[in-house]
Amino acid sequence: MSQIRTIPLESNNVTVTKGFAAKSSDPESQSVSITVSRSENLVMRRGNELLEFEDNIHMLFFPEITIERNPIDSTILILSWTIGVTVQIKLVEMVSPSAALVLNVAASVTDAFRGRTYGLLGTYDGEPTNDLRAQNGIVVNSNALAEEIHRQFGVTWAIHTDTSLFYYESGQSAEFFENQNRLFVPSFTEPINTAVEDESIRRTCKIASDSASSSWNAAQRTCYYDMSITRDETFAQTSFDAGDEILSIKADLINPPLFNIELPVSMKAKHGERIRLTIDATSNYSTSVIVLSADHLPNGATFNIQTKVFEWTAIEGEDYVRIRAKDSTYNLTSTHEIVFQVELADESSAIRSEIQ
Repeated sequence: MSQIRTIPLESNNVTVTKGFAAKSSDPESQSVSITVSRSENLVMRRGNELLEFEDNIHMLFFPEITIERNPIDSTILILSWTIGVTVQIKLVEMVSPSAALVLNVAASVTDAFRGRTYGLLGTYDGEPTNDLRAQNGIVVNSNALAEEIHRQFGVTWAIHTDTSLFYYESGQSAEFFENQNRLFVPSFTEPINTAVEDESIRRTCKIASDSASSSWNAAQRTCYYDMSITRDETFAQTSFDAGDEILSIKADLINPPLFNIELPVSMKAKHGERIRLTIDATSNYSTSVIVLSADHLPNGATFNIQTKVFEWTAIEGEDYVRIRAKDSTYNLTSTHEIVFQVELADESSAIRSEIQ
């Protein structure tokens, strides 16, 4: 799960990013947040721990994440989760319409997440028509008016108090930002530029003078809009660079281990039923060494890491098994969880279930 915190500019109809927070699905992981404080300082936290880079130390290592400060450009941070998610954050000093520190955030995931993402970044499945999926599951038409997209899609992904991953300064709270979300009304009109302004913005955003906006890539569109609103060339250039950089981030990503796609995520069983599953994971890379382990087993269950076989005599109630696959070559992990719903057995029959 990842979240961003935005704050309105002085114009009060557009926002800039002031915070990023995320947490891996790994039950042992902790939330990580990168925020700009009210005193305009960058603050990094993992859980309740305040993080800082020491002199000449550019990497912080944790079980589920590595945080790297670019040794050449200290305004760039790269967060790499072992599950195959990379986020680049660049600290930008805005000068217009007022001086402020803001974050430019770019994210990329491995192919293992294809079809498994949701939220403001859309669904990673190569199908653009379902990207505007609201939190209630309803897909908003991409041709809808900007105001409709905001209200029917964007607002549904506002951070609620019970799901926030952020650390709050004194006097701030999740409730405060939730209320601000309700009150904020963005601009739904496209900025208008003179011919001279348009030429200057296109030059900054590397857009051909005769190209139609429908042909622009995401980096160019973001750059053009940001400069049209703020008139801040540095800020707009950073937006363009972030969009451009994401391509190289994606190229460097390596997929974590992949579990057998035929494995179920839930099973129904009868009390006393013998369940036997082969749970294995593979890698796309010949040099990878995959090590399996059990994060959680139902009471009385076993998992043999050599044969990859899970065995259990089902017990009435609900329980689950979670198996972890770690690629020790590339330090990437993935997990697969199966939830069992076990009912009392019919005494007149004996049931045996095997999936291999």
